[in-house]
Amino acid sequence: MVVENRDLPAGTVLSGRYKGKRYECTVLESEGVKAYSLEDGSIHRSPSAAASKLMGGASVNGWRFWSIAGEAETEPLKAEKPAKAPAVATKLVKVIKRVANQKGVAEGSMKWWCAACMKAFVAVGSSVPETCPEGHAREAADEFAGVPQEAATAQ
Repeated sequence: MVVENRDLPAGTVLSGRYKGKRYECTVLESEGVKAYSLEDGSIHRSPSAAASKLMGGASVNGWRFWSIAGEAETEPLKAEKPAKAPAVATKLVKVIKRVANQKGVAEGSMKWWCAACMKAFVAVGSSVPETCPEGHAREAADEFAGVPQEAATAQ
């Protein structure tokens, strides 16, 4: 909630949130001059300067950033909300593929390429082997090629 009354008495605690974390700032007054103290003990000439320090030097309107502590406490922090994971299924990709050039391979055998171990190997028969000699499976989940759950079940 925006601070509307800018004539805050000394001792007033301001509250603000940035990147899911709550910060407090206390209004100080000495010889008629107001200052704003953050929790780390740093003192600033304006609420904007105090908020700017929290935001890594970004320009900010402090009167909009801060609210009087207790007034804006009803809104939950973004970090407190449970994160919803998107329904994503992993796509299966072929790890073992048939080599196009079968020259030099004995009759009744086929040459295959394993993308996991980056090696070619020869297997007896023409069916796709379930594993390579190193033990890598014929197909593997590709977590970088996630597809929506609906599309994965349709494939």
